[in-house]
Amino acid sequence: MYHITIRPDTYKIISEHKKQDVDARAAEHQHNEITKSLKLCVIYGLNKKGNIPEIVCTSSMGLSLPRLPEQFVVLPWMKYPHRRNELNYIEDIFKDRSIKTVKFPGSHVAPFEGMSEAKWFDGGQLLVVGYGYRATKESVKILRQLLKEIYEGYGVEPPRVVSFQLQTPVFFHLDIAMLEFGPTECIINKAAFSAADINRLRSEMGERNVYVVETEDILCLNSIIEGDSLLSHTLSDNSMKAKLEKITGKAVVELDISEFEKSGASVRSLVFDVYDHRMIKRKSSSHALCSSPK
Repeated sequence: MYHITIRPDTYKIISEHKKQDVDARAAEHQHNEITKSLKLCVIYGLNKKGNIPEIVCTSSMGLSLPRLPEQFVVLPWMKYPHRRNELNYIEDIFKDRSIKTVKFPGSHVAPFEGMSEAKWFDGGQLLVVGYGYRATKESVKILRQLLKEIYEGYGVEPPRVVSFQLQTPVFFHLDIAMLEFGPTECIINKAAFSAADINRLRSEMGERNVYVVETEDILCLNSIIEGDSLLSHTLSDNSMKAKLEKITGKAVVELDISEFEKSGASVRSLVFDVYDHRMIKRKSSSHALCSSPK
């Protein structure tokens, strides 16, 4: 697996409720700190700056599919129209990486925002999906059928797809509510799940493999496991660092990403994962993405 990031060249904050300005220099520095912490990372820039203020949040670029003989990504169908402007740019990136893609057949009743809404477990045999505030029940139904068709087309057993309704709009994506840190191990924020769903998740992954935390640090689980490190934002709950280290056995590395927190993003939101069965030889590289096709 390797990572893709996009520089915050076009980053702006879209909000109907409050206006916040972005410190472009600080955002660039903070983004660089994240990419330097990743072992295998391809970094893209944008030559043409269209109306794509949140494309830096690359976790929504799609869903990379493990266990297939070639790189394959299900493209997103974003809930909000301004984010659908990103699709041509995203397709350019995947074309540059020789990654096969398929469009998600969604609509206003069935958006799907990629890996920000789904987590792979059990070596790619299990996919956990969160719905309620971006993805819907219909999105999950469409995704399950789409994955069945793709995997069976390669003669590979499709993954089990299980879904859980997120309980509050604070957790509008699963990757805010859940951190995966092992083949079947995860940490979840108690406030994001019903008690029944926590029990159901434990039945899927094992009673001792699902750790539940209670914290007002909403973004602490929007983090990345990278080798022996857990890359997190600057934690606002002083007790969480010790808890995360004890549960995961990883050293927490706190990164200042305050410019991206203004739009509700954290470390995980800014990094896209690509499953590739081949050996990746290059540690990191940079690319400038050409203007999107008409």
